[in-house]
Amino acid sequence: MNTFYMSFIVYREIKGKKYYSKVESYRVGSKVKRRILEYYGTVDPQKNAGARPLIKKSINGTSSFGDIALLYKAANEINLFKVIDTYVPKRQGLPLSLEFFLTAAHKLLDDKPSSVNLSSWAEDTHLPQLLGFDAKRITENTQQYLMNKIYDKERNIDHLYMISIDLYKNALKLFGKEDDTYFYDITSTYFEGKYCPLAFFGHNKDGKLDKLQINIAMIMNGAYGIPIVSKVFDGNINDVNTLYEMVYYPKVIMKKEKCLLIMDRGFDSEDNVKLMDTTEYDYIIGLRSNHKFVKKLKRETDFSTGNWEVINRDGDDIKLRKVVKNLFGKRRKVILYYSPKVAREQEAKRKSRIDNAIKRLKDQSGLTMKKAEEIVRRVRKYVIISQKGKAISWRVDKVTVNKAERNDGKFCIMTNKDISPKDTFTLYFSKDKIEKGFRCMKQDANLRPIYKRLADHVIVDVFICHVAYLLMRVVEHLAQEKKIEKSWNDLSSEAGKIRLVRLRDNRSGRTQFQVIANNDDQKNIIDRLDLQAQIPVYSTSDKMSSET
Repeated sequence: MNTFYMSFIVYREIKGKKYYSKVESYRVGSKVKRRILEYYGTVDPQKNAGARPLIKKSINGTSSFGDIALLYKAANEINLFKVIDTYVPKRQGLPLSLEFFLTAAHKLLDDKPSSVNLSSWAEDTHLPQLLGFDAKRITENTQQYLMNKIYDKERNIDHLYMISIDLYKNALKLFGKEDDTYFYDITSTYFEGKYCPLAFFGHNKDGKLDKLQINIAMIMNGAYGIPIVSKVFDGNINDVNTLYEMVYYPKVIMKKEKCLLIMDRGFDSEDNVKLMDTTEYDYIIGLRSNHKFVKKLKRETDFSTGNWEVINRDGDDIKLRKVVKNLFGKRRKVILYYSPKVAREQEAKRKSRIDNAIKRLKDQSGLTMKKAEEIVRRVRKYVIISQKGKAISWRVDKVTVNKAERNDGKFCIMTNKDISPKDTFTLYFSKDKIEKGFRCMKQDANLRPIYKRLADHVIVDVFICHVAYLLMRVVEHLAQEKKIEKSWNDLSSEAGKIRLVRLRDNRSGRTQFQVIANNDDQKNIIDRLDLQAQIPVYSTSDKMSSET
């Protein structure tokens, strides 16, 4: 039989420091023993009325926290969940808006995202504990349902563009005032498989010549580099044939009466220029070198004489001049510019290709005319091949090489906007932002390659990557506002190491959470971006409470 006595405070001195505990004595048979009830550390509760006992806890699991918390914060900042819920049907259990967000985040944060491993990935994050949902409810069937409800061509249900515009407008409130400068560009991405209604062989920009592909067009805000709308085209469509459809979105859906549209030289057809005239939009378009007037202008222009405006770009002094030409039925402004750096690069590249072809011709045993023409295919206009009997000979056409050298580094840009050559040049080359957007969609959001087979699902998959890139840009902007000058790659790399530890109070059974940051960069991400607000809190083993 045990006999208990009153509790009291005692201390134990270790290396000159006193450690206090509340204990109680009890008798077991003829022996008196002590049991620790509460431990106070170095604080004497008899002298400090506000002293609280230190509770011993055991780790009950960890969750991924930092990187997904950044994206969840960005999603809330642009009201992603509310926007998607506006256009897709409600369902009991896991909302489609949440599953959509998890799918986009999964593309950004997992090395090999797929509908198969989405559930297990989501279960490892802090969101099921924060939001109270069961990640196991995400299945391949729910993923199919999500795609079918966002885009269903057979039923003429297409919410993608309205969702895109609404999210863009919400994001714009964070970035600043709309300046009506837009970039338009198109890229391709290859397709893994033998059949998809959208996939064809075309001009593959990924270098995968043996792969089917699709084309993706995008309009992007010029000032902030945030995507507005994107559209999937057949893999064999020419760039110039896409502009008509894409201009529809700012003109009709966004109701833009005036804007500046910046496009690269892939869109400079006469039909596209006249289309821009009918929209009454301002434009800046790069001109291709195969136009006769461009060839003539480059051939007749001597950049070593005369007065030129000069702009320095990445250490390269670029010369510019504006001329007015009668092009495509109207008087139009053309900016002619010369880059010494690009001229040197073009000359070196051409020389390397010619030298490599000549070397291969010399090294080839049993050379035939057919094989020789194949070897010089890429430099055919510079290397003349001839045959006398069975002997194959060749020579470099120095006249053609000299003509090419005179055109090296010379380019043309056309605009209808009355601004200086320097401003035209600067605006045109700020289109690097949309090229970065496509690169991030392909690499960071795992757009490349495409595995889907159904056309509707391919379209939704691209749209999810579009939204993933928007979330990336919002995260970068939120970080910059809090003086964290890091790109998405650096932010996600650091934040990805921040874990959420689940602790269990061994006495009460209560579950509590604590974020573990390993360095100052991670602490800054947590504190400055207020990620503590996402720490789940439980008051008992079943109910929620708080600890940071």
